[in-house]
Order: sequence, then C-alpha cells, then structure tokens
Amino acid sequence: MNQLDHIVIAAADLDAAIAQFADETGCVPSPGGSHRGLGTKNALASFGSDCYLELIAPDPAQQLKGTFGEILLQLPQPQPLHWAIRSRNLPGVADSARALGFVPSKIRDTSRMAPDGARLDWQLLGLSGHNLGGLVPFFIDWLACAHPSIHAPRVGPLQEFTIRTMHDGLQRLISQTKGVQCTAGDALLSFCFTGDKGEFRYRATSPTGFKL
Repeated sequence: MNQLDHIVIAAADLDAAIAQFADETGCVPSPGGSHRGLGTKNALASFGSDCYLELIAPDPAQQLKGTFGEILLQLPQPQPLHWAIRSRNLPGVADSARALGFVPSKIRDTSRMAPDGARLDWQLLGLSGHNLGGLVPFFIDWLACAHPSIHAPRVGPLQEFTIRTMHDGLQRLISQTKGVQCTAGDALLSFCFTGDKGEFRYRATSPTGFKL
C-alpha cells in the first residue's frame, strides 16, 4: 500500500528555520544534506513510523541564480510547501495518475550527499497538468536506502494529515494512501503533531509545491 512519506516546509534560511522549530517544539532537526543543482539543502525531524518532516531552504554554498533555492529566498517565514507519498511501484502510479487526468513526469533518479559523506539515491515522480500546486503529492521510492526517518531526531507522533480538495481526480488518487485523510471541500493542506512542548498544527490553502 502507498503511504505518507514526508511533509516539506520551505524557508528562506535553514539555520533560522531549525532554530525556530527547535524553540517551538524542543526538537532540533538534523542536517540532511544538499540537493545539487536545485540550490537547496535540508534538515529532518522524524515522526516515527517511517514518516518525517523536511525543512528545505536555499544552500548558500551553491550558485543560486535560476534555481529553486533562489525562489525560496523570497519567503517571509517557513511555510508548508509540498508532501510525498512512498510507493514501490512508480510506473503503476504514473499509469493511475494519467488515467485521472494528470501528466506524470519521467521517473527521475535523484540523490543527495549526507553530512557524513554518504550518498543517498532514490527515485521521484511528479505530476503536472493541474493548477493545484503542492496539494498534489509527488511520489518517492527510496530503493535500497534506509528511510530518513530512522536516523532523524524524533519530534513526536504525527496525529493527522489532511488534504481537502474538490478535485475528483486528486481525491481518487490519494484516497487509499495510508496516513492520509482526504476530504471534499475548499483547498487545504493541514497536519498536526505533538512534541515535548505540546501540539502543533500547520495549514496552507495554496502550497506552491516543487516543479518535478
């Protein structure tokens, strides 16, 4: 069964986003590594159960002009950006999405370098042909990699993750995904988790999403 893999929060400055998250939740996300060519780097906090939160921000060590990192420099504050579903059958996902009116990307081999020098390799599938932004997930297959949630600091359990949409194709695409609640209504991405300092909820009505 496909399942919720991770939730992405974008920020203009990774160090500041880590400090803010740590102050609010009591959990310090650990550096994940750089995305070469994308102009970004990330840090991770685990929800346990093979699911995690990713903070992503511009990587000053890279040339940012023309990259996604350059776009993130304009963000006034951290905000939900996108979310991912884990699948072991990306070709099958592409076929299902196409039948629902989406335009699947090519399956991309992707990698990043961890701070310890280890290389992580995985595959990504994005969906276009819609105007729903980051409400529409991207799909990931971690191949032989250990799941990032295993080694990331644990912030606490994810209590709820909801996508609300009137788009019938999106409802049908994600309705059977483990860990995801899908309801009909005005556009919304919402999730809630608990940590040492209480309950935390994030909401976005128009998350931008990656262009995959």
